[in-house]
Amino acid sequence: MNAEELRQTTLDPANRTLLQIRMEDVGAADEMFRVLMGDKVEPRREFIEKHAMEARNLDV
Repeated sequence: MNAEELRQTTLDPANRTLLQIRMEDVGAADEMFRVLMGDKVEPRREFIEKHAMEARNLDV
């Protein structure tokens, strides 16, 4: 993002939403992060295919 996009989408209080989260299982959260952000495409694709119908409020 350039600076203007960042300001409009993230830094502007009128457009941002802050959520507080709590992690019950840090190990599971770490594993999910590795699947979704890692270098291996296949596990990420499997996750997307498995959960595609559950997706709501997509920002595309």
